[in-house]
Amino acid sequence: MYSFAKLFSFFIVTGMMVACSNSNNNDPQVQFSKFMQTTVDLPSKAAPAFTPGSPGVIVTNEKMIRQFGSGDFNLNRARYTRYYLSDSDSVQPDGIVVLIPGFEGGASNFYVLAENLLRRAAEQENLVLEVWAVDRRSNQLEDTAGLNIAEEHMDPQIGLDFLFGGALGLEFSPELIDGPNRRAIFYNSNSDTAFMSQWTTLVHSQDFDAIVEAAQNVARSGNVFLGGHSAGTGYTARYAATNFNFGTGDAEPGYRKLRGLILLEGGGASLSSEPVTEETLDLIEARFDGGLHGAVRDQAPRCIDGVTACATATAATDCGAFENTSCVEPQSAFTELAGLLSPELLAVSEVNALHAINTNDSVPSILQEDQNGIEGNNAVAVVPQLNILIPLVGTTSASSVTLLGKFIDDDGAAAAVASFVATSVGFEGPLVDGVTTWLSKGETMPPEALTDNGPAPMSLEDIGIWGMEVEPSDLEGKMLPSFYQGDTNFSEWYYSSSGLSVASELGLDTSQLSAPFPIGRGRSDIENRTQAAAINIPVIAFGGSNGLAPAPGVWLRFADAIAPCAASGCDGMTARVLDRSNPNAAFPTFGGVSGGFEVHISEGYSHLDVLTADDDETNNVVGPLLQFIDRNLK
Repeated sequence: MYSFAKLFSFFIVTGMMVACSNSNNNDPQVQFSKFMQTTVDLPSKAAPAFTPGSPGVIVTNEKMIRQFGSGDFNLNRARYTRYYLSDSDSVQPDGIVVLIPGFEGGASNFYVLAENLLRRAAEQENLVLEVWAVDRRSNQLEDTAGLNIAEEHMDPQIGLDFLFGGALGLEFSPELIDGPNRRAIFYNSNSDTAFMSQWTTLVHSQDFDAIVEAAQNVARSGNVFLGGHSAGTGYTARYAATNFNFGTGDAEPGYRKLRGLILLEGGGASLSSEPVTEETLDLIEARFDGGLHGAVRDQAPRCIDGVTACATATAATDCGAFENTSCVEPQSAFTELAGLLSPELLAVSEVNALHAINTNDSVPSILQEDQNGIEGNNAVAVVPQLNILIPLVGTTSASSVTLLGKFIDDDGAAAAVASFVATSVGFEGPLVDGVTTWLSKGETMPPEALTDNGPAPMSLEDIGIWGMEVEPSDLEGKMLPSFYQGDTNFSEWYYSSSGLSVASELGLDTSQLSAPFPIGRGRSDIENRTQAAAINIPVIAFGGSNGLAPAPGVWLRFADAIAPCAASGCDGMTARVLDRSNPNAAFPTFGGVSGGFEVHISEGYSHLDVLTADDDETNNVVGPLLQFIDRNLK
């Protein structure tokens, strides 16, 4: 419900004041430094085929030409949002933490964690830290021109007009006429974006490398840490295992550029249990060399040339003109789930959050508000991709914060299907003037909001949620700005799953594909992860007992894949895993600080809570993370 916390958050956004931390430090310089953000683009060495900006690519897609102003644009860029404190802007940071979001996540996933970490570092350790939160290259396709104007004016109606004004019959906003003079552009997951089929994990690792190297040049003594959340832990592990020397000579592994790895609510990655077959390697090459691009573009199976039609059962004949006779099946360029995930649904969260921070909790959401005085002419009812929101609220009206809360809350119907959005942000509140309100952190919760999920698991087979749930994430007081603020956002509209699938059968070691003959096929242009077994830097992992990584056993496979820790903070003798069965298989004993592998579980936390929770007594992330960074600085 509407509270001082909501007003407080608004002041943070407008720069009128900034939040104080939980510390008792009374230094006004520390307490009232502003939490700042700036989004930065860097050139990437990755130039995958078919991608705008790569050699020989001519853009003919009219929608992209409208969005970017011409066909002369380059998507081969790495993007990150720099989070820092205003009073340390001109001070060289002691360390920089580069963080990669998970599935469908944007850089703003790290908004709350970044502020908590930076403030605590300044107050407790007198350290200047920065967080550089990554947006994958698909973020450049997100058409946020009108949403940025809506944020500038703090007017969600402008944002609604930009996204769906045509469908709702709205009069074109003067602010949009003066700006891009158009409404939002959305892309389909086939012909518009088939080039995403070339955005492999290696392409993303090269993008991350541009950011890591930039951070090395800024941080004192090159103190850079790399981490990820959820699927972002896989990106982190793959980066560390990648050899960035694609020719002959000594390896240039990613892990050597880092002081440590941070795994948040994800297991990282592991070695393949057994070598892949020659047929699978053929299929990987056929996907990469053009077959997947054609299959995505045409939504039909294609041979390695991306043009010739085929069927799996008759591939030997259909693709007989080629040495590689694999038939590549079609898939979507980016992830879409009918009725659940779409660029339109993810985009509208910016409008909804902007409305929530500007209105009383008893005001119906702008998404349910009938436009032009026409009954039923509202975004939820008229825009098909938003129809999923109807069952969340039933026949009643809901405030904007309620609509957002019911979508991401761990106890909601949406999070039950899409666990990657699960966050403990409160509970449905009472009806006020016919509008369903929301109970956020600090307000009295009903007993059903705090479920006891029972004792901790004892075996790997039984790993699941456990413990007493808590509600540590403050949706109204802290999180709302993260959905729209600055040149980034909370969600990734176009998660490039097709390119990530090119070599999905391979684990952390791709030597069978990438190493030169006779070990492999010499295809380091596809993937070049040959350094996993040499990763010798410290690792820290965090899970939530109500999340996707609820017990330490989740990280055994990654710990088994890497080398013993050789950093100065480790003792050089202690193993990554000390005892796999003590106290039990779900809670094995890792090497801790001495062995360079620590695991911390926050009881009652859901999947996103490890990022969005307040720095309070329930939080077992911020404190241990700061200690990890501090002792591994040089």
